[in-house]
Amino acid sequence: MSEKGFVNIDRLIPEVPPANQKLKLVIDSDVGNEIDDFYAIALVLASPDRFDLKGIVGANYNNSRPGAGPDSIRTSVALTHELLASAGLDGKFPVFHGSHPLQYLGYPSESEGAAFIVDEAKKASPEDPLWVVVLGASSTTASALLMDPSIAENIRCIYHTRSDWTWPTRSVQFNVKGDIHAARSILKSRVPLVWFDTGTQLMIPYAYTKKYLAPINSLGKFLHDFRDRDPHFADDDKGFFDMGDFVYLIDPSTVKSEITYVPLMDEYMYFDFSRVNGKMLRVFDIDNDRSWNMLFERLKKM
Repeated sequence: MSEKGFVNIDRLIPEVPPANQKLKLVIDSDVGNEIDDFYAIALVLASPDRFDLKGIVGANYNNSRPGAGPDSIRTSVALTHELLASAGLDGKFPVFHGSHPLQYLGYPSESEGAAFIVDEAKKASPEDPLWVVVLGASSTTASALLMDPSIAENIRCIYHTRSDWTWPTRSVQFNVKGDIHAARSILKSRVPLVWFDTGTQLMIPYAYTKKYLAPINSLGKFLHDFRDRDPHFADDDKGFFDMGDFVYLIDPSTVKSEITYVPLMDEYMYFDFSRVNGKMLRVFDIDNDRSWNMLFERLKKM
């Protein structure tokens, strides 16, 4: 590929620090949309040895689920507090309202969550960066980068995309189509990026969480009981996608990954590899059994 097609070809490729190093962390999550966000955040709460959790941002989502659309951010925030309370941790970590979808490409949708990410990124450094894990539409994280592009070097962004079945042609995935302007902004930015392109295979039977997860502690009970709030959540083949991002950050050997070019993306979610923006790490597979064993063992130590 000719170098004339490259922009920011020195874009840093993130590397997960050694196991004995704590990661400064912000979670940007559409908690109100799906059950997998709860399990993902629970793994973080059970891993204070690994994560220095600075705060959680409630993200927007837009579908037919209750609370979607304009109320989705408030729903995500409210359910985040409910999750934290189940672990006796409500009030220990700040929770912020995130951004509504970007109205125009290249212009931020400002929010308290985006301002929080900017502030935390300014406290970080390239040597000790802020890890921002995006588990929903990337409106807030993209807005933070648009509000202050200089923070990109202090951030390591993990973007949960799960578009493996369409890679490398398109990114037809809920977190991307939820705010296409934001996803395009993330790809065009200088932020070191992990494209987390897997997680569908993270499944566990309902009977198993009832028998083994619920008795662990109050958080384990909350996680299992939440499966009863929607018939789909109780399905044995229900995916717990987002948990994989934090399994990876705790133990990168649980995944398969590759270094690939960062494509640009058009408004129809088609990738353009003729105009790329440096390189990124793409995670494309994860070990199901090791992921669940990690969650259970860490919850037992809380």
